[in-house]
Amino acid sequence: MKPEHIAATLIGVSGLAPALVAGDLTFVESAADVGLTGGHATPAFEGMQAMSPGAAVGDFDRDGDQDVFVVGGSEGVDQLYINNGDGTFVDRADAWGVDAAGLRHNGAAVGDYDNDGDLDLYVTAVVVQGQGHIARNRLYRNNGDHTFTDVAQAAGVQRTPALLNDSFGAAFGDYDLDGDLDLFVAGWTGGNTLYRNNGDGTFTAQPDSVVAGDLFEIPRGFSPRFVDLTGDGRPDILLAADFFSSRVYVNNGDGTFTNETGAWDAGHDSNGMGSAVADFNNDGLFDWYVTSRIQLAGDDGSGNMLYVNQGGFFGEDSHAAGVNNGGWGWGADAVDFDHDGWVDLAATNGFPPPFEDDPTRIWLNTHDDACRFVDVTDAVGVSHTGQGRGLLTFDADLDGDRDLLIASNDEPLAFYRNDLAGPDAHAITLTFDTSGVPDLAPDGFGTRVELDALGMTQLRYLDGGCTYLSQSELSVHFGIGSAATADEIRVRWADGRATTLAGVPAGRYVITARSCPVDWTADGLLDLSDISGWITGFVARHPQADLTIDGLFDLADLQEFVVMFQGGCE
Repeated sequence: MKPEHIAATLIGVSGLAPALVAGDLTFVESAADVGLTGGHATPAFEGMQAMSPGAAVGDFDRDGDQDVFVVGGSEGVDQLYINNGDGTFVDRADAWGVDAAGLRHNGAAVGDYDNDGDLDLYVTAVVVQGQGHIARNRLYRNNGDHTFTDVAQAAGVQRTPALLNDSFGAAFGDYDLDGDLDLFVAGWTGGNTLYRNNGDGTFTAQPDSVVAGDLFEIPRGFSPRFVDLTGDGRPDILLAADFFSSRVYVNNGDGTFTNETGAWDAGHDSNGMGSAVADFNNDGLFDWYVTSRIQLAGDDGSGNMLYVNQGGFFGEDSHAAGVNNGGWGWGADAVDFDHDGWVDLAATNGFPPPFEDDPTRIWLNTHDDACRFVDVTDAVGVSHTGQGRGLLTFDADLDGDRDLLIASNDEPLAFYRNDLAGPDAHAITLTFDTSGVPDLAPDGFGTRVELDALGMTQLRYLDGGCTYLSQSELSVHFGIGSAATADEIRVRWADGRATTLAGVPAGRYVITARSCPVDWTADGLLDLSDISGWITGFVARHPQADLTIDGLFDLADLQEFVVMFQGGCE
């Protein structure tokens, strides 16, 4: 599919001008080719399992590429696909100890909850309706030796008093900014639970007073995420929930939250299920997309909602934006698929008739500051019409673009490899190492990043949030189109400190949080290993080795290193 063909499709659909696509955007369904051969198995539309399954990605073996965990269903087996380094996968669930079989597992979330350097895995569960037993979630602690151990009971997150029947989406995030990951678990029948990490490998379920009683009074929770919506540096909670109960909880900074849904004019989605947060119009404010089902024969179905941030409140704009009608909406994610500098949308759909053939949709951003999109699903080669539930994005083959994974109810996985090509399809992906700064949560949770390129500023936030029972790659990704480099990147860490990078070429980088820029090993000491590390970074032209922040790697950087090293970074 050539760019001019996609442009012609855009004109035919909406009358928009051509040249909206930075590169030649094409997706190729490749699940079998890359070894993602499993999926979900359950009796058709059985109780709450009809709303499963999910999946999650993470670099579980810390080798630099992304691995995939998939919920298998009550007639299947959970899968753990380890990346071979080339975008192909092998299921190692048995060897790693996460091959639970015959269970009603539901969703998954990824985060290093115990700060030991390895990504852990939280798996939610639902019950069989009418049988009255208690669903038990799992917290798989990564042992660092290619095995996991379920420690949910000891950690206090196997189940909670308010959550006796089911758990759906879960999300990690450091809401109290103490450097460890807390956990939010959404429940559909018994309310939702906010866990505070005690810093010793255990969690404490927070009382309902944390959110003035509102948290547990809301049933039907689906997709939570911790996002600094207000821009004050504190992670707020956005919860997509069923039956007009989606909520905005603003972080008060004292361990409590206030329900500000009304003030933000949110919660209009009739059946909030999936969730995506992004700055869709590049105005420096985070917007919120919530999937929901469309209206049926005069009922109150809302369709998907696009809450555009107006600076302290939302304006709902899904109809004008062209993203309201997604059928029976489930998982969604926001990512710049075509690398034009504007964030696009993907959403998956499906349910019993008349929704059994609803397609997964790809909406491309039309570069409009009023947030407008156009459906290019067919044009870019996405042909999924199954029972989509979970959806996530990640760079499976490390080629710089985001690929698409769909987990469907009682169906195999669908994996669409992004084969974006062309000279104008550059991108920058950043992951974060915060291990050297104790007050920062692992892997950069809560990091806000601004990037200047193409004459505009893009905004991202690493929140690890739930897209619907699923979690995408723990990175921030920017398309920079025809620009070979970003003019400047500004990283604001969760503790308020900043790192500025200049003249950053397209590519993938690990950005390390350092109390001192020349403490290259981030161990609090200045010694030979820091000299060696900085020289290695300088030779490789790592952006953080540019100490003069001018986009050049020259004698001035060496001089700055010597001065800072001798001065002890005082």
